[in-house]
Amino acid sequence: MKKEKIISVILTVGLAVGLLGGCSSSSGKGDIPEQSSAAESVQTEASAEKTQNSNSGERKKLVLWTWAPGQFNKVQEAFLASHPDADWQFEEVVVSVEDYLTKLQQGYASGGNMPDILMAEMGWRGSAFALDIWENLEAEPYDFDRSVLLDSTISSITNAEDQVIGIENALNPAFMMYKKDLAREYLGTDDKEELESMFQTYDDYIEWGAKVYEESGGNVVLFPGLQDVSNMMMQQQRNINNVDENGDVNVTGKVEKVFETVEKLREANACGNLAQYSMEWSNSFADGSVIFFPGASWSVTYWVEPYDPEGVDNWGMFTPAGGGFGWGGTCYGIYKNSDMKEEAWDFISWILLTPEGAKYMKEDSGFFLPVKAFYDDPDYTKGTRPNFGEQEINTFMMEEIAPDVPEASLSIYDNLVSDSVNMVVQMMAADSGMSAEDAMEEFKADLQAKIPDVTIK
Repeated sequence: MKKEKIISVILTVGLAVGLLGGCSSSSGKGDIPEQSSAAESVQTEASAEKTQNSNSGERKKLVLWTWAPGQFNKVQEAFLASHPDADWQFEEVVVSVEDYLTKLQQGYASGGNMPDILMAEMGWRGSAFALDIWENLEAEPYDFDRSVLLDSTISSITNAEDQVIGIENALNPAFMMYKKDLAREYLGTDDKEELESMFQTYDDYIEWGAKVYEESGGNVVLFPGLQDVSNMMMQQQRNINNVDENGDVNVTGKVEKVFETVEKLREANACGNLAQYSMEWSNSFADGSVIFFPGASWSVTYWVEPYDPEGVDNWGMFTPAGGGFGWGGTCYGIYKNSDMKEEAWDFISWILLTPEGAKYMKEDSGFFLPVKAFYDDPDYTKGTRPNFGEQEINTFMMEEIAPDVPEASLSIYDNLVSDSVNMVVQMMAADSGMSAEDAMEEFKADLQAKIPDVTIK
């Protein structure tokens, strides 16, 4: 069976490698860098070429804008190999996750070129779903039946009209990862159940963080940085919508709790001073300076294995204080004015809704699809990875964490709230005198400047 050629147009627009699993949010504001203008120029040429090739009998191009080029190469190849009559070629145009939302907004507003397949990351999905650019996948000709998916995913793929407009590419259960050697040395055990008993509350992190710092002479900390904890706490509260029934941004309760905890962790020296996703942060996976790393299913293949290749059987997972949570997530949809709708749906539905696609997604990316029927097969959730030794991490993720993950409640301000929280937490890390009260004032001022006409409570 002849495999069709897959074309990738790689445009470097500040791709954030750490966001491959969709674990952060885009600000979605301001001007797009000059590189994005170059991307639009190339995309315009690509669209014109697509039309010209179609008219001349050459293969059409199915265009995807993505911040993770090549992430699903094997799945794409498998799809085309199983569909020998496909009369199109796949084309990727790389747009950084930070610029993606703005590029969608500008492209549609200007009547410019748009991709056939749309992506939306969880952090700014509420804003993306508010754009009138998506096909209703429950309408003809798609006729998608939402009941085939796990109930917990529905709220994150529906718009304000309760229409399914995207298909989730994975469940993203999140948990606590730990280094076994450091846990034995400084915590007295590397046993999963014992660690879960020791760390029932965030106060336990604070207490043990102080002990670890003192015992190690300041050479070892519990967490890489304050952002790791603040992001975990925000995700554990993602079922609380950022907007109340009056349309006001009402986040004081959950954000205040985050800043208070961050202040205590900082005072206890429980966290290092590493910015999340920085090179120093990445290096800490192997350098023996950090015990705990909040992580999600995608963290195994995108962080642990690449950055600690020698750490075979030196990693473990357990349920963190506050419970398991969802972290990140990307969905795929179809642009409503695309002339490749049928082809786009054939591709999306095959890779995300069929057993064949599920096989490649699991083996190549470590992603588990949220399709109910797949979990009838007990082997689907089984599996180990070298760094985690004999721990059945897939079973742990899907049976102990995933069932209790809070559903995502989306709003158009989610990315702005997250950006402001991250900015203030970085300020707290840099300024040891900044209190939780100071942080709250700074947060409100920063968020209000972004949305001056909205009441912030």
